[in-house]
Amino acid sequence: MNKSNDIFLTVQNAINTTRDDAIKILMGEDESLKPYAFLNIDYIKSQDEADLIIHHLTNHPNPTREACAFVLCSIYNRDFFQSSEILNTLKEGICDINPNVCRAVIELLSKNPQLAKLITPLNIKKINELLEEFKMYEKTFGSHKENKMKNRKNHAKNKKLFNLYWCLEALGETMSENEFEDEILKICQNTVNFLDYTIREKTAKIITKMTNPPKELLQKLKNDENFYVKNLVYDKICKDSNNRDTL
Repeated sequence: MNKSNDIFLTVQNAINTTRDDAIKILMGEDESLKPYAFLNIDYIKSQDEADLIIHHLTNHPNPTREACAFVLCSIYNRDFFQSSEILNTLKEGICDINPNVCRAVIELLSKNPQLAKLITPLNIKKINELLEEFKMYEKTFGSHKENKMKNRKNHAKNKKLFNLYWCLEALGETMSENEFEDEILKICQNTVNFLDYTIREKTAKIITKMTNPPKELLQKLKNDENFYVKNLVYDKICKDSNNRDTL
């Protein structure tokens, strides 16, 4: 009973601690307290603090990563989020194994276009690396690579599909018209053929955000067997009278 009380009091103190003490908790090694410490951090006042906080977005237990991601939007300071280390960590956070972390990082990027502009080239590179890995899997397992991965219950390879999904989601949420369009188009020409409909759905979302999306890709997605995929493209066509006449 005394041990339980001690744990309760320790957690309660972490929840009710001061901001400076919360930073000290993050500097320590007790992972059980760190998620609660994040609740008391409402701003960043130095590059060292930014580095310390973002450090917890990867390579930490799930509750710590999620708590870190949860506060990013409220504490974001443009001046402290430009180092290559922080940008690369955010890039990895986009495709965390925990979807809540992915969503929180993508929300941060979507609300801060300047940061998104810095992350997008890194995300594009990550996507291309994943696509290269899928090419290698296809050489090994043959066509319909995603389903073969599932049938073989190869979790490592299924994780790559999960990673690709969130990287594409981030790209669709943060891309700007006419920026990186050639690189993004090459990606879409690949992912439009994926067997997994969620990848095609994210592809459709990206394509419909382009200024002048290729008609052949719009046509392919418009005729997709999946309702959610074709619906995204149909909405785009309905909003564009020129495309409506030609498709």
